[in-house]
Amino acid sequence: MHIAHRPTAYTHTAQTYSPLMNPLHIHPSNPQATQRRASRVGRLPRWQRLSTYAMLIGCALSGVLFFIAHDADVNVTGLPPQSLLMWHGISAQGALLAMGAVMPTHIRLAWNARRNRTTGVLLCSLLGVLMASGLCLYYGGEDLREATVWSHWVLGGAGLLLFPLHAVWGQRQVHAAKS
Repeated sequence: MHIAHRPTAYTHTAQTYSPLMNPLHIHPSNPQATQRRASRVGRLPRWQRLSTYAMLIGCALSGVLFFIAHDADVNVTGLPPQSLLMWHGISAQGALLAMGAVMPTHIRLAWNARRNRTTGVLLCSLLGVLMASGLCLYYGGEDLREATVWSHWVLGGAGLLLFPLHAVWGQRQVHAAKS
């Protein structure tokens, strides 16, 4: 049985422009659009950027509030420390979801464009170690608990500084590319 080749909607000739052939949707006849799009490589869509910020801020805020309530014995929320820890665990799951959501696009495209690599690698590494230490706190034994608690606090505090630094440096690189 012989099946004849049928052209499909994805068949292109050299003269045809198609967004499918160009994932950044840069039309070759518009160099300004090419430069503008190239400066935005790896930038998250607004909805994804804001939801990622919200998840990471929620995780950081609940972690700081738990630290203050549990270790400093100052309860500013009126919630018991166990509730704050529960909210920290829930928001950490959201932060992990956000991390997984930005990997296929933001991280890959920015890496290939050689943008913000230093803070990006540091941030990914930091989030990975925080995830591992969180799992050790939940499932680990008592013998390493104290060291794990303090490393989680210190690394979480470093994340409070590193994430805004990563975002600001990324914005500066985008603005520098536009100039």
